Amino acid sequence: MAKIKHDAEAFHAEIAMRVYDESVTDAIDVITRDGEPETLLAVVRSLVDFNVYYSNQKNYKTYQHAYAAIGAAIDKANPEHQPLNKHWTK
Repeated sequence: MAKIKHDAEAFHAEIAMRVYDESVTDAIDVITRDGEPETLLAVVRSLVDFNVYYSNQKNYKTYQHAYAAIGAAIDKANPEHQPLNKHWTK
């Protein structure tokens, strides 16, 4: 069963590693908390342990805001806006 660790520093580090190895699009998601469907979490899957996801320790009420937080983390890790994988450069 997957675990969510609420660790903003690890969230940003995982995003950066995923950008570097071109796997960020496969690892990001927005999920609801169990029993709280109105509470969304922006998460990224661990590169080392696929059963662990890291959240940025914030709750969101809309997918728009949760995905914007993921986008901001990607922008921070990739300020020159290089393609996120080579598939799009062919």
